[in-house]
Amino acid sequence: MRLFDRRRRPDLDVGVRQAVPLGDNERILAWAKDDDTGGHVVACTHHLAFVGADGLLEWSRPWHEAESGTWQGDSSLLTVVWVDHRDPVRWRISQPSLIQQTLRERLQASVVIADEFRTSARRTVRVVIRQDLATGALIEQVVPGKGADLGDPEVASEAASRLARLRSEVGL
Repeated sequence: MRLFDRRRRPDLDVGVRQAVPLGDNERILAWAKDDDTGGHVVACTHHLAFVGADGLLEWSRPWHEAESGTWQGDSSLLTVVWVDHRDPVRWRISQPSLIQQTLRERLQASVVIADEFRTSARRTVRVVIRQDLATGALIEQVVPGKGADLGDPEVASEAASRLARLRSEVGL
């Protein structure tokens, strides 16, 4: 296993840097090249972006839209799962990078308060108040786990009750 040496970190390609939109008081924190596509995953202060091998921005999403990130060191696979249940994104990253650490830190920074409960069908539901890191706005999220039915009146009631408690705790 190679240790990461900041002094030896390659600079981000100028074309990739220019493709990533940056808001006021925003900067690029970390990046990594995807071995499979040749594109770059770029973690910024307020959002996560992916720039294709052609140097064009493919997508950019704020941190509060990411549910979780996982790193599988044995396969060098970094995966991000989205709150809206769009297909997860995966990158194979074999070169040393701060992207994994930055991903974890930015996801944690966006969560203000969270709670989780199990439904009667033993499915998990998370209720979360997150912060849009660009604006500071607080965003309420109800994130059903696999198989959880938010249309079930009992589940919806429990989620609403827990979300109301979280709102109260943060002064909303």
